[in-house]
Amino acid sequence: MSTTLEAPAKLAPEMPAPDAGSEDDAPTTTEHDHDQEHDQEQERAANKPRPARPLRRIMTAVAVVALLGGMVVAVIGFALSYRSLQAAALGWGFGPDGARAFPIGIDGGVIAFGAIDLLLVWRRMPRPLLRHAAHLLTAVTIALNISAAINGQNIWSVLTTDPGRVIGHATMPVLFVLCVGAARHAVVRTGELEDGTGGIPAHRWLMDPRGTMSIFRTMRVWDVPYAEVREQRRELAIHQVWKEHREDIEAGRLEALPGLLAPHGLTVEEALAMPARMRRAEQERQQVAEREARILAQEAEAEKRAAEQEARLAALEAEAEALRAQGEVDVLRATVEGERKAAEHRAEAAADTAGIEASAARNAAERRATEEERRAEAEQEAQETAQTAALRRRAAEDNRKAAEAEDATARTKAEAAARLRKAAEDNWVAKRAEEEAADKEEAAQAARGRAAAHREAVARAELAAVAAEDAARLSERERTIRRVARMILVEAGGTAIALPLARIEEVIGVSNGTASGYRSDAADLIERGYDHRTDPLHVAAYV
Repeated sequence: MSTTLEAPAKLAPEMPAPDAGSEDDAPTTTEHDHDQEHDQEQERAANKPRPARPLRRIMTAVAVVALLGGMVVAVIGFALSYRSLQAAALGWGFGPDGARAFPIGIDGGVIAFGAIDLLLVWRRMPRPLLRHAAHLLTAVTIALNISAAINGQNIWSVLTTDPGRVIGHATMPVLFVLCVGAARHAVVRTGELEDGTGGIPAHRWLMDPRGTMSIFRTMRVWDVPYAEVREQRRELAIHQVWKEHREDIEAGRLEALPGLLAPHGLTVEEALAMPARMRRAEQERQQVAEREARILAQEAEAEKRAAEQEARLAALEAEAEALRAQGEVDVLRATVEGERKAAEHRAEAAADTAGIEASAARNAAERRATEEERRAEAEQEAQETAQTAALRRRAAEDNRKAAEAEDATARTKAEAAARLRKAAEDNWVAKRAEEEAADKEEAAQAARGRAAAHREAVARAELAAVAAEDAARLSERERTIRRVARMILVEAGGTAIALPLARIEEVIGVSNGTASGYRSDAADLIERGYDHRTDPLHVAAYV
């Protein structure tokens, strides 16, 4: 029975009997009532009977004994089967050392695979292949022990004449497998009991195959454990009974309710307490719905207030912007008005000044006219002299202007020449900088080339030294054979018979028979993968 269904049954005696009224007449559950019920549930959970300490100590001792017994069984089984496996390994040609290690590998594999399987099961990562491998190795151990027991005789005759000998040799490995299986079952069931998982019991398939198939499908499709699916189906069946017989239950006719709920595993007390539990659950749902509705309403109200606040802020900002614009217009209007008045004042002052200047000009003109009249007579007399002086002054003025024009032309030419000289100097400096940069780049490239040449020379010298050292280790005949092999590869395309013996006699300076021997040895060297391009002898000669 799950905790969800047991709590109402235990609360039933403490609650008043339900009235025959409708659902609206039920008392409303407050937050304080919920707190009291929660405190009561915690108190009942704290007061639940716990396993007695002596029983726990006894079971701990039993577990220790089981562990020690399993270890003793494993050690004894390993010791008894060691000699049988060793004798079988010697007969199979493993040798003394291999025969001593063979039993450790077989029985150690059984222990290792069994332990790893238990560890993976405990970590919720089962690997059936390991368990099967351990069983296979155990079968091998049993077969080898039985083979040692019959000692080459017919197994059926031994079973009929001396079955104890065969059973005795096969018992210890079987006991070890049983110990490992018991430990695995304990680990698996403990994990299933802790997290509520586990498979569907076999008896349920026999008693309700159709409903069990539906549960199995839900478990596999939605990845839900069996205990949760079973509780879900039970709650659904109870809710269906409540919905079908709600009117009779609300009217107080509860006589048939225990019989309706008995197939679903509810006791009489739990069945009678079911209406109150369903009412409380429905009230709680209503309260949750009302609470969520209030929260949604509050959120909507807050959003509305926020929108109104944003609208007010936008209006205030628009009004402030309008005021700022109006202030700018007023400032501009005042500026224009001030400039207009200032222009009027300046115009009036200019008019007054013009009047004064006109009056002064008129008086000056009158004075000049009087003076001109007086000078006219004198000028009339000295007209000829004045004309001559005027011509002279005009000529002097023309000469002065011509000299000034010449000076201005000379200054212009000097400035143009200075600019040309400055541009030429700048071009020369830039060209000089480019030439210096090119010289530096050429020097750097030359230095890099010299460094590369130096590195190449060093590498060549090192290679030549290594090649010379390698070549120095060869005998004179080996050097001659390698030279002949190079001639075959270079001149005869790798075919020894295609290289004439006369050519070898000419190059090496030997007789015909010796040349034939060199060619044969060189052909063997080529067949072994000789490559003249990587031969230190030729590298030393051509580096």
